[in-house]
Amino acid sequence: MYADKNCSRKIIHTFVNTSLLISIPITPIAIGVGKTVMRNIFLFIKSTRFRIHFIISLVAGFVILWVSFKSLNIFTHHGIAITVPDFSNIKTEDIGKFIADKQLRFEVVDSVFDSKVAAGVVIKQDPEKNSSVKQKRIIYLTVSAKMPPLVKMPNLVDASMRQALALIESYGLKAGKREYRADPCVNCVLAQIIKGKKVEAGTMIPKGSIIDVVIGKGEGDEKINIPCMIGLPHKDALDKIAENGLSQGAVICNDCKTSADKENAKVYKQIPDCSSDMINPGNAIDLYLSIKTKAIPPTSDATDEK
Repeated sequence: MYADKNCSRKIIHTFVNTSLLISIPITPIAIGVGKTVMRNIFLFIKSTRFRIHFIISLVAGFVILWVSFKSLNIFTHHGIAITVPDFSNIKTEDIGKFIADKQLRFEVVDSVFDSKVAAGVVIKQDPEKNSSVKQKRIIYLTVSAKMPPLVKMPNLVDASMRQALALIESYGLKAGKREYRADPCVNCVLAQIIKGKKVEAGTMIPKGSIIDVVIGKGEGDEKINIPCMIGLPHKDALDKIAENGLSQGAVICNDCKTSADKENAKVYKQIPDCSSDMINPGNAIDLYLSIKTKAIPPTSDATDEK
């Protein structure tokens, strides 16, 4: 209650003081002082002293700006460009010597294993070759690793050959030789082998390792139908051979000039052919490929059924 009374008194006091200030009239003396101040300011602006100082300020400002821009050009090497050289296949230990006279810097930021290139050489750069950059620019390099990364050995045992091939490829490994043994589980993987030794699932192995497998071919003289690969692309034909528990024989493509041609070529002939009798699991089938569609005969209904 006491606090409310004090607050009310302060408000009333402030109001009264403000009213008194507003009610004070502006005297002629105050008007005269204001006019004198404005006259002095105007006279100072018209004075020679002010003009000299103003001109000096303008010149000094212009000089400061000019020096600043020139300094920026010097420090940032404005207008000076260097063409980025090609670092491809330069050995790691030779990069410093290669870049010594090029007014550039480099930094190795990553290493990637690639079985197709030599170990310890540059395989990627940023910025790319022939780009224009300023002096002292850092070129970021990726080099080929000397050792492949390790991956876990997948479990191929009891999987079908088709599943095994898919697993081998997904882990970055390579399918190797196939050995067929008598076993009730036809076309099942019985063992997984690297360099003649069985490898347990989960073992850390180098990426890109070649995996040989032992496959069941049934018991006794069990035979299987010969699948027809006529008209199929090379990869699809190999998959079909594996699915049926057979092995790849010779692959011949007389008009293929590159590996890409071979991958895109199609089967126009196979030995044994689709009309042959049944064969034992594990037997090899030779494929004849061509990139010319005219060489591939149309597939008959009987062949499709088979």
